[in-house]
Amino acid sequence: MTAAAAAPVCHADHASHLRATIVAHAQVAERTWRIRLDCPEIAERAVPGQFAMLRIPDRADPLLARPLAVYDTASVDGHRRHADFIYLVHGKFTTALPGLRVGDELTVWGPLGNGFDPPAVDHLVLVAGGIGQTALLSLGRERLGQAAYGAPARSAPRARRVTFCWGARHAGMFGEVHDFRAAGFDVHLATLDGSAGIRGTVVDLLDTVVSRATVGDESVHVACCGPGPMMAAVAKWSAAREVGCHVSLEEPMACGVGICFTCVARIRQADGGWDYRRTCIEGPVFDARDVAWDE
Repeated sequence: MTAAAAAPVCHADHASHLRATIVAHAQVAERTWRIRLDCPEIAERAVPGQFAMLRIPDRADPLLARPLAVYDTASVDGHRRHADFIYLVHGKFTTALPGLRVGDELTVWGPLGNGFDPPAVDHLVLVAGGIGQTALLSLGRERLGQAAYGAPARSAPRARRVTFCWGARHAGMFGEVHDFRAAGFDVHLATLDGSAGIRGTVVDLLDTVVSRATVGDESVHVACCGPGPMMAAVAKWSAAREVGCHVSLEEPMACGVGICFTCVARIRQADGGWDYRRTCIEGPVFDARDVAWDE
């Protein structure tokens, strides 16, 4: 078990709880929307991989808040003020969310969870499946020296290059790809139907763009977010090449602050066994080697 997994920081103890005004809200892909909230308390402190809990105020259905990764933050007059979130319309909350307009409010608390903090490497490879790209943009921007996150801003080692591999069912599922290209990432896409990028899975894409020769010539680390089976496959791919890999788990979450134990995942312990850990407190980011994928 890694040291990072053994000693998490409980960000729930210092989370801000507020009503945030919507300042932008638009559809960016099939069933996919981007929403920007005026919430400086969260925008100033969030680091890559953290999330916030969002709820529509004054409604009993849906009653519980839902977690959304902080996609990126934006500054106003030199101060980080806005936080962006991207969501897929799926359940009650996200089905209701597109009905909200600029000027409406959401209840939000965060930033929550332990985010990405990969080691210093030459080549950072970001791997997303489905809506998993939401946890990765800010990490790549940070490691290319384009942005700083946290309060005070954390010092992060620079990567010489960042590759972004994104897999989806078809081309219509890709939203805001230009954000990753504008950030200077080497962007590669894969679709199951071949409508964009290569035909195949994101693991097929990894085999194409990250060769064994590349892994041998430079230090490489993978940061991954998406459906569980996809992350398990990426973890296996990374282990076979002795490449470090961190994953952001997407377990269902009810409270976001560690009291309900709804979001537990099986994490390996130092004695070789596994125990349950809360993705909202100990995670959502874990070393892929610590996740008991098949147990």
